[in-house]
Amino acid sequence: MYSEQMRSAPPPRTRPRNRRELTLEAATVLFYQRGYADVSMSDIARAVNVSAPAIYRHFQSKSELLVDAISSGLTPYTEILEARSDEPSGRRGLDFVLRQLAECALDHRQLGVLWQREARNLGEQDQKILRERLRATTRLLAGFLTVERPELEESPADLLAWCAMGALVSVGFHSLSLPREEYIQLLVDITQTLVSLPTPDTGSLSSDIAEITESSPSRREDLISEATELFAERGFGAVGVDDIGSAAGIAGPSIYSHFASKQTILAAAIQRGNDLLTKEAAPVLKSGEPPHVKLGRLVESYVRLALNDRFLIRILLSEMNQLAERDRDSARRQQRQYIDIWTDLFREYVKVDPVAARIRVQAVLLVVNDAVQTPHLRSQPGFEQTLRHLAGALLHIPQAQYMESTAVLRASL
Repeated sequence: MYSEQMRSAPPPRTRPRNRRELTLEAATVLFYQRGYADVSMSDIARAVNVSAPAIYRHFQSKSELLVDAISSGLTPYTEILEARSDEPSGRRGLDFVLRQLAECALDHRQLGVLWQREARNLGEQDQKILRERLRATTRLLAGFLTVERPELEESPADLLAWCAMGALVSVGFHSLSLPREEYIQLLVDITQTLVSLPTPDTGSLSSDIAEITESSPSRREDLISEATELFAERGFGAVGVDDIGSAAGIAGPSIYSHFASKQTILAAAIQRGNDLLTKEAAPVLKSGEPPHVKLGRLVESYVRLALNDRFLIRILLSEMNQLAERDRDSARRQQRQYIDIWTDLFREYVKVDPVAARIRVQAVLLVVNDAVQTPHLRSQPGFEQTLRHLAGALLHIPQAQYMESTAVLRASL
């Protein structure tokens, strides 16, 4: 079991039998807390009170440690689902599996962050192997759902399984805490809602996503856009100013006419994302509509933004640690304020503990973010509408009023 804090290191010059396990645990926590690029093998060695060469007796490279850290986080999910795959179906069976998965999520909170934020540091082959492992695990859950719900077709079951996994790993993207049993029950409720939801009829729906385009963007805005896509796909550390300049059609050094450094480009990109979220929320909050209708409109706008600006959404999740401390604190404060808006609206019509409400909101946002970053889900017909439907259900938005709020928003666009 991995926690967010490392266990005490063994005394120096000792050889505990579980040194490999302790090394992997230390690496997992350090990658999670500081990011792969900012952790060296020497850092990991110091965390377990050994020399760096001693680490290499168990792991050939830092990348191997990251691969094993992600694999070790995913393995318990796979084992739970494989153990239940031959069990008789029934609602008690589903409840039991969801509870086991919820416990696993709390015991391995780093998995989602390591996969979504750090796996880009790995070579293409390692990423491919891990991606297939994740898909295989999710297919197990999807297969379990089709046994429980014979009316489900393969694609909807796959989408529900991915969304359930997204909700589970969302616990790693924040430090919110509840008593363990209460936390487990909340995760079970969230995942139960997702996997039990009747999916909309998507037969007549299009998979097209409306693109938002800017007319004649300035050179500065163009640089932000190109850098955002590169940061999202490769990670901040793997992108140089020459890469950004090449993507924008200028020489790398010319960037310094617009930005002081690569880091200031990232700060501008993240500020753009937070400004967009604030801009989308402002007219909703000013309206005189009931809280659940307002929240339905926020769901609509967020899903649309996440689809049209998925690179921007990804760096909001993955690159915050790369900012200078002042910019990082400001960006995180803006993000907390945005989540506060959702949480406060939710609590106006559902009487619930504020921490539990915030955990639910975080899960909803992560489900949306994770789904739009997954190409095979994004290409499904009716994906945008289905995602709004799932998010609305998690927030207990009455479907009739929710669909009405969708129509109101569409009319205003």
